[in-house]
Amino acid sequence: QSTHPGPATFPSRVQIRVGAMPAIAMAAVAAEATAAAAAAAKGAFGYNRANYMFDAGMRWGRFNTGYSMAMAQTSQYREDIDDLTELTVTKADTYHTVGTICFVLNFQLIMAGRLGVHGPSPPGWLMGLYWTNICSALMFLVTFTWMAMHAGARATAGAAYLRTRTVRLPIPTPKMLDKARVTGNSFEKQRIQDMFRIPFVFPAGQESAVDEASGRREPISDRRMPKWYDDEVEELRKGDGGPAPSPTSVPEHFELYRGLQQEWWCYDVYSRIGILFWFSHWLTSASLYSMCHVFTELRLLWPAWTVTACFVTAHWGILRLDITSKPREGSLMCLPIEKIVPFVPVLAVFGMSIEYSILDPTPFWQDLIYTVSWICYAIQFAWALRLYDLAAPQFRDKESPEHAGDAWSPMEWPVPPAFSQAVYLVSAPKYLEPGQTCLTQEMKAAKGQKGQNIPQRKANECSHSMLPWKLFRGAIITSISMWVLIMFGRGFEQINGERFLLKQEGRVERWPSHMQPWMAPWTRKGTRQENCHAGGCDRRLSAGQNQVASLAQRLMAALVPLVDVLDAPSKKSIAPQFAEMQKVGVQWPSDFRPAFLTSHDGMLAAFEREGGRGALVQSVSAKDFTAFKLEGIDGQILATTWDKSGLLVATSGAGLAECVGAPGADGTWACHQLALEALPSGSKAVAVARQSSNLLRAAVAFEGEDSVVLFDLTQDGTWDPAGEVKLPVAGSISFYLSLAKQAQDLIISSADGAVIKRTISDSSAHKIVASAPGTNVAWHGACGISGDRVAHLASENGVVPMLFVTGAARS
Repeated sequence: QSTHPGPATFPSRVQIRVGAMPAIAMAAVAAEATAAAAAAAKGAFGYNRANYMFDAGMRWGRFNTGYSMAMAQTSQYREDIDDLTELTVTKADTYHTVGTICFVLNFQLIMAGRLGVHGPSPPGWLMGLYWTNICSALMFLVTFTWMAMHAGARATAGAAYLRTRTVRLPIPTPKMLDKARVTGNSFEKQRIQDMFRIPFVFPAGQESAVDEASGRREPISDRRMPKWYDDEVEELRKGDGGPAPSPTSVPEHFELYRGLQQEWWCYDVYSRIGILFWFSHWLTSASLYSMCHVFTELRLLWPAWTVTACFVTAHWGILRLDITSKPREGSLMCLPIEKIVPFVPVLAVFGMSIEYSILDPTPFWQDLIYTVSWICYAIQFAWALRLYDLAAPQFRDKESPEHAGDAWSPMEWPVPPAFSQAVYLVSAPKYLEPGQTCLTQEMKAAKGQKGQNIPQRKANECSHSMLPWKLFRGAIITSISMWVLIMFGRGFEQINGERFLLKQEGRVERWPSHMQPWMAPWTRKGTRQENCHAGGCDRRLSAGQNQVASLAQRLMAALVPLVDVLDAPSKKSIAPQFAEMQKVGVQWPSDFRPAFLTSHDGMLAAFEREGGRGALVQSVSAKDFTAFKLEGIDGQILATTWDKSGLLVATSGAGLAECVGAPGADGTWACHQLALEALPSGSKAVAVARQSSNLLRAAVAFEGEDSVVLFDLTQDGTWDPAGEVKLPVAGSISFYLSLAKQAQDLIISSADGAVIKRTISDSSAHKIVASAPGTNVAWHGACGISGDRVAHLASENGVVPMLFVTGAARS
């Protein structure tokens, strides 16, 4: 056989092979097809199983990653609650610290450093300004401290409530973990088409979900997902039936927290406003207190102005910082009083400068001081009304836009617009910023249309959130009422007279301060010790040797007569002589209410306590009188003495005046103040007369004491103690004093009608005791008249004046 057979070689064999091919080829093709199908099925099965196992791992990983992210975000939510709460609590703690200091400052002015204790009481018009301001400050202090306490405590409680009940970490349960985990044999439960799906030839179905309306599964996206993914969504991500997230939705903890903030935001706001109101009133009080201290105790002018300028500047500054906007619409006080009220102390220090100056208290200056004081009261009253407008809430009907860095509050919070930039409120947001989402809300959201139809959870409304404003409003109304009352009182005092409704103070005279500056009554000599601390001069030894020597000499001069009296042999006491009182027919003016009586050369002069009115009769038997009025007398009359030099008058200002000669033809008796040291104050009865040496002697009976102290005026114009006379009447009975015979006889007339006359220089000298008739009369002053007799002034039923004189004395 040739290696290259021709075409005609072996034709029969070829035909035989060709005829046998169909059966064999078909078997081979079938076998190859079966093998290919088996290989394809195996490959598809393996591919799909590998995908399933990969997705199972992804399912587990996604489950854990989702919950890990949700727990991290929930931790952030808990930090949000802490941050929002810490802002309120930190402010409340700061307010408490400030409030503690403020309590100390407030009570220092009210108690420890109160005016009128260490020095004289300042004028009534200024004390009205001071006490109303300092008490208003205390009221606002207590109010804002308590509100800050409520705000801090309620915010802490609300945050604890949310953290322990609502905002919890979404930790999966063991059941959820078991459900999220799948095993390899779970692939056997999958659908046939998913097990043997040929990739690229038969793509996976679209992502679908069961339509609740039709009950059929409908595509929900263009993504191709195997059926086990749909199973995973239904098993692990079906949600808890919550609302689906939307562009306007906000995490639930923000809504819940804003609902809780309704219960304390108002306390937070008004505690902050209360601090400003306290500082406003306290700074005014501190300025008034400082100027009173400088004027009444230090007796300095310019420091009062400088310290006032410091307080005024501070007051203006804090008002400018806190009040940044206009108050609510429909205000009671439209004027910006906050720009005027800091300057009230400037007007006050101007009035005090005139009050304590060396100017004579003429009606012009007094009217000017009263005018300045009423301007101060008007400004303070307008400021009290303005406080109401500044603190009043402003309700809104729409939400204001929120800008980064700008103060913002929801429309449910009617924050006072005047303090919108000063209260430092931070509210939970109502909307999330673009790009932010809430994983917890997505995990809880129901799927499909059901989640879209569920409303978002909103903050709970609190019906009592405006209670702090109602309380704060009550404090402001109380302040307004206080100013109304004090202005009424000032008007009454100005018309009726300063401080005439109350009794005077103790021994140290402290009013009226512009006429009676406080000086230590027992030790001051001229200008010596004038600058020592008020209230302590009479308890402090002088450091100067000259003053000590002078004091020793004065003490020796006072003790020598006492020693002589004690060394002298006792003399037999003379029994007192008694004389009956007899009424004389002097006709006084019908509207005349005399209280004091004095005589000279047989003439009698009677004086009213108030106003300086008097009446003169030529003798005790005269029927006619001559009416007159003392000119130049200030204050109430305490005692009168008439001698050859003229009339001596002691007034309630503890000063002495002299009226020369006799009443003029025009019905006036001109008087002038004597430049002498003031008599010791705190007395209930006073008498003054000239001695033979032409020097003055005073007899003073002090409140609560049962003796009369005698003072002699020295050459240098000061009063030295000269002796003491025991009172023969009970200390509780009111009485009048009078000196006669060149201040050698002391006449004591009591309210029960008894009159006692005794000689001061000789304790053994005779005594005359005049008994009063048993008529229903009120008894007043008495004086000595000719013939060693006594005249006693009285009034029938306290209205009709009468005059009694003593008859012959009997033992």
